[in-house]
Parts: sequence; structure tokens; C-alpha cells
Amino acid sequence: MTEHLPEDNSLETTDDNLKSLQTSSENENKATEGTQDLPVEETPPQVEPPVQAEPKQPIFHAPWFLSFHGEGTQYFVIRLINAILQVVTFNFYYPWAKAAKLNYLYEQTEFAGSRFKFHGTGREMFIGYLKLLLILIVIYGGFWWARGDNRFILGFLLLYGGLILVYPLAIHGTAKYRLSRTTWRGIFFGYRGQLGELFAKFFIGVLLTLFTFGIYLSWLEIDLRKYVTQNVRFGSAEFDFVGKGGDLFLIKLKYFAFMFAAFFVVMMMFGIFGVSMSSFISPDSLEKMSTPSFGFIIWLILTYFFVIAIIGALALMRQREIFQYYADNTYLYQNKQWHGVKLNMTFSDLFVLSITNMLLIVFTLGIATPFVEIRTLHFIMPRLAIDGSFDPDALTQTESNYRDATGEDLGDWLDIDLA
Repeated sequence: MTEHLPEDNSLETTDDNLKSLQTSSENENKATEGTQDLPVEETPPQVEPPVQAEPKQPIFHAPWFLSFHGEGTQYFVIRLINAILQVVTFNFYYPWAKAAKLNYLYEQTEFAGSRFKFHGTGREMFIGYLKLLLILIVIYGGFWWARGDNRFILGFLLLYGGLILVYPLAIHGTAKYRLSRTTWRGIFFGYRGQLGELFAKFFIGVLLTLFTFGIYLSWLEIDLRKYVTQNVRFGSAEFDFVGKGGDLFLIKLKYFAFMFAAFFVVMMMFGIFGVSMSSFISPDSLEKMSTPSFGFIIWLILTYFFVIAIIGALALMRQREIFQYYADNTYLYQNKQWHGVKLNMTFSDLFVLSITNMLLIVFTLGIATPFVEIRTLHFIMPRLAIDGSFDPDALTQTESNYRDATGEDLGDWLDIDLA
């Protein structure tokens, strides 16, 4: 018996599928061959939008402050030894005494973690001291010669004319010697002013001051300070002063008006007291009064101290405002940038310092003067600040050495100091 198996169509289906796959593959190859010669357009890369940077916050630079580490006892010993040696040597030890004093004060002053150093010597100052004595002999010798010959006008001109000529020399010499002998981290300070230029400014200013009856004095002071400051160098850093004579004149005028008003008030008090006393005292009793009463003496004493206190307070306020003006208008130039100087000193602090210093000097008969000087430096130094953007580490050496101390001794004789 023959079995009838079902027809198997799976093989036929597989062959058909293979044929269709071959056909599609051939078509794809043809399409690819046809497009190989055509340019292919590249898709540009996607560019992400730039990230917005956050705005930079301003950098705060803490100001640089000076500090002073001197001690009153050490300084007192130095001043005492200097005084004894000056007496023994008839003051010829003075140059060495001044060198020792400046050396101690400079080495106790610190800025940005490093201390200053004064390289001046007594020998250098002694040579300048001898030159000073020669200048004084010429000036006063001419004066006494003219006076002995009954030429009083000529003597007057020789004396005060000589002093006028000496003053700019003292300013120039003090700045040039003191600064050139001062270092910080081995970097010298310097002064580049010319004596002829300074003398011309001073002489013209003196003439204008005389012709204006003293009014131009404020402008003269500003011109001299500006010239000296603009020629000071701290290594590669420069200084400048931008104050104006008119501003200084208004400061002085303001306190002159205050003092005049205080004087007027005191006179009014005397007038009122006199009128009140005259109404109670008859002419007969006034003739019998041989001595003033105790109450009247007490009133006079209180009035005297009141006047002294008012004048002293006004003078102190005036000096503080002038110092403040000088500091706030002084700048340092470094790396194409100006850096300001500030003096943070209030009247109350200065008043307390002045009162205590005065009491120390009065009650010790001047013996405490070295301690007063040290207290004053401890007070002033931390209140002087330089803008924190100033970079002391970027300072480089630019100044040369200078050893002529003639002007230094002249400046000390005329009470001229660098401040």
C-alpha cells in the first residue's frame, strides 16, 4: 500500500527568499555605485552656546600698616648716654648721637614684615656738622661786622638773607642724605630733586608771601611739599602729592576764625563780669580795696585755664586736620597704578595723647621726653596705611648712594624733618 506524503513546499519558499535577498543586495550595490561619484554633504557639528562666565567680584586688598616696636627704657638709655657724651665733648659728639638715635628708631619701624635700616654714620654727619658751623660763622660774622660798623640795615639783610638762602639747602640736603641712607629689605630710598629748582620755588614763594602780607604762605608750603614728594623714590616706586594751596589756606583760615571767636567770647565774659561787679561795689568801697578778693583770683585763674584749653584744643584740631590733608593727598605710583595713603587719626585720640605727653614732661621736668617720643611713634605708625594693592615684593633697586650730610645738620638746626 502506497503512502501518500504531503508535498513539502518549504524548500521552494527558502529558494524564493534567497532570490529576493540577492535581488535587494544587487539593487543596493547599484545604488551605492551610482552615488559614489556624487558629493556628500557633511553635517556641520552642533555648536553648544558659550557658557556665560560669572562676573568677577572686586578683590579686596587689606591695607599695609606701619608698626613700631621701640621701648621707652632702651631709647631713654640711648638718649642719656648721648647727652652725657655731648656735654663732655662740648656738643661735638652730636653727629654720633644723632646717628645712634636714628639707627634705633628706624630699626624699630616695620613695614610688610621687614624693618627699616639707617646707614648714616657719625663720621658722615660730623663732616656736615663742620660745614654747618662754617656757614653759621659766615652768616653771623657778617651780621656782627655790619652792626659794629653801624650798618644795621646791611646787618639785617645779611642775617635774614643768609637764613633764607640756607633754608632750601637744608630741605634739599635733609631729604637727599636721610633718604639715600635709608633701606628696606636692602632697597634704598632716594631723592632726585635739584637744589636750583627748589631754591627758585622757595625764593619766588617768599617774595609772593611778603607782597601778600603772608597770605601766599599756604601756597608756598604746598609747592615745596609737592616738589620734594614728587622727587622721592622708594626703590622703583614713586611718590606724588596732589594737595592745593587754596585748600590749606581755607583750613588755616577756618581755625583762625575759631580762635578769634573764642577770644571774643573771653572778652565778653570779662566785660559782663566787670559790669556785674561795678553794680555791687560803690566808689567809696572800691577805693578802700587794697587787694583783690579770693573769689576774683579764683575767677581769673579759671578764666586763664579756660582760654589756654580753648586755644590748645583749636590748635590741636588744626594740626590734626593739616596732617590728615597731607596724608590723604599723598600717593605711591607702582606698576602703572596709583596707591593712596591714609591717616586714621581722630581728634579724641590725639587729644588724649597730647594731654598725657604734656603731663609726663611737666611732672618729670622733661626727663620723660624719650618716653613721650616713643609713645608718639607707637601712636602714629599703626594709623598710617597704604592701599593694599601696593606690592612691596615687586620693588626693585633704582637709587644710588649719597653720603654728604651737610643738609641733614642744617635741617636739624632749622628744625626741619621729613614728615
